[in-house]
Amino acid sequence: MQTTHLRPEMYPNWQEYYWTYQYKLAEIYYIPLFENWGVPLQGMKILDVGCGDGGFTAAMAAAGADCTGVEVRDFGWDNAHDTLRFIQQDILADNAVSRLGNDYDIIVLRDVIEHIPGHDKNNFMDVLRKFLKPNGIILLTFPPFYSPFGLHQQAFLKTFFRKLPFLSWIPAGVLNMILKAAGESEPALANVRDIRDCQMTIRQFKSLVGKLNYSIENEKYYQIRPSHELRYGWKTRESKLASVPILREWLVLGSVFKLSLNPKHNERNS
Repeated sequence: MQTTHLRPEMYPNWQEYYWTYQYKLAEIYYIPLFENWGVPLQGMKILDVGCGDGGFTAAMAAAGADCTGVEVRDFGWDNAHDTLRFIQQDILADNAVSRLGNDYDIIVLRDVIEHIPGHDKNNFMDVLRKFLKPNGIILLTFPPFYSPFGLHQQAFLKTFFRKLPFLSWIPAGVLNMILKAAGESEPALANVRDIRDCQMTIRQFKSLVGKLNYSIENEKYYQIRPSHELRYGWKTRESKLASVPILREWLVLGSVFKLSLNPKHNERNS
C-alpha cells in the first residue's frame, strides 16, 4: 500500500508538499474511482478548472490523458510537457473558449464550486458546457457546507479553532468576533467569510445542476474524505448515512459527482 499520510515536514517546502498531496489524491483515490465509474483517462482530453499547483492535473496526465490546467492566477507552474499544460485564464471571460478550446472529453472541478459566489454559480456551471464535447462529462467534488469542516477551517485557521467541527453552524457575526478574539488573522477571517458567502450544500448543488439540465450519472459520499487520509492520516471511509438527506448534509465530509449533459440540451453554446 502506498504512503497515505503525507506530513509537511517530509518536504523541503509547502509548495512541494501540496503538489505531492494533489498528485497522490488523484493517483491513489480519484483516478481509480473515475475508472470504476467507466471513465478511463487514457487518451481523454481533460480541462482541470481551478487546478491550483497542478499536482492533480499532472497525475491525470501521467495516467495517459491530455490535460490542461486552468487558474485565474499564475501558480508558477514549471512541469508542463506535451500532454500537460497550464494556462492562467478566467473561464468566464469572453476569450476563454478561444484560448482553451471547446473539445474536452472531461472537465474536472475538484473542490471549486464551494468557492464560487452564490450569484455566479449558475453562470459558472452553465458556461462549462461551452468547453465540452456533446458527450462530455464533468467530474466534481466538494465538501458540503454544513458538514463538520464545511467552512474549511482546518485549512484557513491557525488557532485551536481549526480542529473544531461545525463552525459553519455559528452565526457569521458571532463567529467572526470569536475568531478575532482568539487571534486569527484578517486574511483567515476573510477566507472564512468567503466560504460562508459561497456556501454549497448537496441540496443546492442537485437543484442547480437539475435546472441547468445536467444529469447526475454517479455520486459518492465520504464520511472521511480521501484528502483527510493524506493530510491527517484518517482512514478514508464511505458514508453509510448518505441516503438520509439531512444527515448527508451534516455528516458527509465529502461528495463526488459525475455529470453528463442532458441529451436534449447538449448543443454547444456559441
